[in-house]
Amino acid sequence: MRADLLAPVLPPDLERQILQIYAYSRPVVIPKLMLVAWRVKEWVEPLLYRTIIISGNPPIEGYPSFTSDIVKAAIQSKPPEFFRNSVRNVLLHVFDLGLVHLVLSVCTGVENLWAPFTVRGLFDQPPCPMPPLKHLYTTCLSLLPHISGAHPLFAQLTHLELIGSPNEGELEQWAAKLPLLPQLTHLSFDEEDFLPICPALLQQCKLLVVLACLDGKPLIGATTHIYEEELSKDPRFAVLVSQWFRDWQLGVHNGDDYWRRAEQFIATRRILGDRHFLAQRQSKNIDAKIYEVPDEIEHI
Repeated sequence: MRADLLAPVLPPDLERQILQIYAYSRPVVIPKLMLVAWRVKEWVEPLLYRTIIISGNPPIEGYPSFTSDIVKAAIQSKPPEFFRNSVRNVLLHVFDLGLVHLVLSVCTGVENLWAPFTVRGLFDQPPCPMPPLKHLYTTCLSLLPHISGAHPLFAQLTHLELIGSPNEGELEQWAAKLPLLPQLTHLSFDEEDFLPICPALLQQCKLLVVLACLDGKPLIGATTHIYEEELSKDPRFAVLVSQWFRDWQLGVHNGDDYWRRAEQFIATRRILGDRHFLAQRQSKNIDAKIYEVPDEIEHI
């Protein structure tokens, strides 16, 4: 066969880069790519485990989900350093503390954790390196006693979503402890019970960029309107809706989550100033409070 008719051979580095870009953009195809050649398997398999989702809800299109049995089998068959170096995002929509312990004991490089039901699993597992979390989404129940600026779990935490309502009588403790988190820039909650301490948090959390209420309703209820005037004056406060499971995945895969929407909304408000910001919304027939983030962000 003539040499000029042979298929072109890509340099290995370029071949690896192309395959990894494709695998990263559509992880669900990775198992098939792994069958092409051993070298391809070595290049793309870590990307399959970059985001581990264990949930009964289906993932967004193009992305795989894992069962607990699949994860347990993988942990038994691979060295710990594989998971330490590969896994960065974990969603555990489970009540099984044993599974939480197992996953976190090997995924010590995880940065983004969504674990709404198993907060105790973060603190009562056997001694092992705590994950250097940057994003944490979890129930506020049982979390409060552990919040400390010195705790390794919170040392690098920038984004925190509190799921559920605080226990009765704990609001003042939350107001005192949340400002202790040294890197916290983004804070959200999905229950209006946290509204009474929002003015204090905006004042005391020095690095706070976004304070988001995910309740999605304007502060016009009998128990919330008293905070509206003060919170309306601070552009960092926003009210919006999050589709929890889908939103988290979109944030992990392309950054298009409610944090980004809130940031864009706040930036627009800051640049225009409140008077021009409200005038712009009125010109677009947007009937919403100044702190309400619409589904589609207004562009300057």
